[in-house]
Amino acid sequence: MGTKAIIDQSEVLVSGKDMFGVPFHERAQLLNLSDDELSFSIFRPVSENLPLQVNFHPDQEQPEFWIEGLVSDVKFRLDGKQTVELRVNRKRLAS
Repeated sequence: MGTKAIIDQSEVLVSGKDMFGVPFHERAQLLNLSDDELSFSIFRPVSENLPLQVNFHPDQEQPEFWIEGLVSDVKFRLDGKQTVELRVNRKRLAS
């Protein structure tokens, strides 16, 4: 099986604590990805400056790639989701 590229619209797993301090893990759709920032859509309410982790290969037979960062912006949408922008602090490959 070949390596799957990380592209916009990929499914990712977001984890951290929501704006009420409750731990969560939620599947999300990746909307945009750059070297220092990414954005995704989630239902869980989060607020700016919260630390979150994003797992890019949660269900595949390849090493998991994690990004850790701080929420830099949250936009509320009419479908009940939020578009979350995350400023990247750290990248790591799980072994």
